[in-house]
Amino acid sequence: MNIVLFGGSFNPIHNGHLALAKHFAQKSNIDEVWLLLSPQNPLKQLKMASDRHRLEMLQLATENIPKLKICDIELSLPKPNYTYETLQALKKMYPQHTFSLLIGEDNLVVFNKWKNYERILNEHQIYVYPRQNEDKKSFIQHRNINFISAPLFPISSTEIREKIAKKEDVEHFLPAKIHEFISSHKIY
Repeated sequence: MNIVLFGGSFNPIHNGHLALAKHFAQKSNIDEVWLLLSPQNPLKQLKMASDRHRLEMLQLATENIPKLKICDIELSLPKPNYTYETLQALKKMYPQHTFSLLIGEDNLVVFNKWKNYERILNEHQIYVYPRQNEDKKSFIQHRNINFISAPLFPISSTEIREKIAKKEDVEHFLPAKIHEFISSHKIY
């Protein structure tokens, strides 16, 4: 199977994440999109909901959505997590699958800071979705980097957390089940 890994802290998962994953899952050569839950991005320091809460939110958000699966392998790998090591572990667990990455333009700008980024580039396809205000001149050029057209989603998990902290309404940014989960568990 051709699996695309869409990694993130999903802190929280929001409608933009889901719309992008569903949009990409409809590509003809993709069998599944796995939402790869990351415990902590080594390049970012965030206020994080617990791994358990973020995993539960992913499960709620992806219920009954064809071709979307959850991958929590990074929760059991040594910390900090590095994408290359995750890919190596997945290839050992699922040698029958081909793994690609789905990342935002913002991650491509710093891709050269990723551990073993050259090996990732040489061994895997990288699909890049648009983000606002990214400097296209700073992107790495490589045969395995593929820019995709996808709708822009003008919201981030950071903005949602900030709005929740200020007691502002975020209901239209989140699936109803996620909004309810965050409210009932008093997350953020």
